[in-house]
Amino acid sequence: MKVLINLTSIKQPLTGIGYYTFNILKLLLDKKIEVVGVHSGKFLYLDELTELVNSLHSSSLTSSRASQRLDFNFKRKIFSIARMIPGAYFLRSILNQSILSKKLNALAKEGYVYFEPSYIPYKYNGKILTTVHDLSYLTCPQFHPQERVKYLTANLKKAIKCSSHIMVDTDFILEEVHRYFPECIGKSSTVHLAVSEDFKPFSEEESENVLHQHKIKYKKYVLSVATLEPRKNLSRLVCAFKKLPENVRQEYPLVLVGGHGWKNSDLMNEIKHLIEKKEAYMTGYVSDEEIKYIFSGASLFVYPSLYEGFGLPVLEAMASGIPVITSGIGATAEVSSESALHIDPYSELDIRNAIFRVLTDKNVSDALSFKGLARAKNFKWEKTTEQVLQNLLLLTR
Repeated sequence: MKVLINLTSIKQPLTGIGYYTFNILKLLLDKKIEVVGVHSGKFLYLDELTELVNSLHSSSLTSSRASQRLDFNFKRKIFSIARMIPGAYFLRSILNQSILSKKLNALAKEGYVYFEPSYIPYKYNGKILTTVHDLSYLTCPQFHPQERVKYLTANLKKAIKCSSHIMVDTDFILEEVHRYFPECIGKSSTVHLAVSEDFKPFSEEESENVLHQHKIKYKKYVLSVATLEPRKNLSRLVCAFKKLPENVRQEYPLVLVGGHGWKNSDLMNEIKHLIEKKEAYMTGYVSDEEIKYIFSGASLFVYPSLYEGFGLPVLEAMASGIPVITSGIGATAEVSSESALHIDPYSELDIRNAIFRVLTDKNVSDALSFKGLARAKNFKWEKTTEQVLQNLLLLTR
């Protein structure tokens, strides 16, 4: 089998779709599949793809925390500015298509199946397998820059039409795709994401160095990991946290991990007083090597997101052996199933009561940790990649 894969989303620091693409690429190479990648306007072959995987892996382990955070924040600012420029998405797409067209046509003639991990594939004369991670640009456009909404609105329907098969991350998204794009029915399926084996329970001794750097104590904080933007519902989480008794807030401060997204001024205003009282901490972007210890060292993970295509941090928390509270709607409810405490993400009181219950009832906390660990074992990248391979294989027939 010959596979062409778009690697545009693979860039440091890896987030969301980048992790998805990176993990699938690694396993395709491990399985000795004949792969050609498209990255930064260039076509990459075996040696270059192997070098790309190795360089990303090593940089996540060796880069300093400060340099990674600065790199992340700088890139975020650049992307934030770029995505506000009228026509930026369209212009980039047109330029890339123009540069790559000749070689894309040649690869199609050679029988390569094109795997697009992120919504909009290049124009391609062969079979195309496309992943649509969510439809938030349609269902909640207020969570996206207008330029992104315009670009996806103009192109996703065409992408679905030209794709031979569509994959989505959850059954929740599959139902949405069928509702908005009924032409997908009969050529679409769910392929769940997975969790890295790096996420697991760590001892206090193993976690000590990382936690000390962030001034937090083992099993003495409430954690949330997300890009700081409205869709993640962090302002409501902070308001709910404020409703806890003062002694609880002081014993278990709220720790928010994640880079700045956009429209987070309300969040910053809400959390300011808690930070001053050392009842909350914001770490900014955290490296791959550190985040696994921060997950494992938490007393509780809270993820009240208003909309997700999957909700990977929920799974990472479960694999780390900590109890999880998450939204009882949409994809996060599907992914966590009965292994998390579900809340109404629009209710501050419901979020507050759930946090208080887990922090003060060891039986509840232990039961959630046990169920979460068992649940996370069902989500392996080998299984995800095998399903992707099966879909690719079907398109070669």
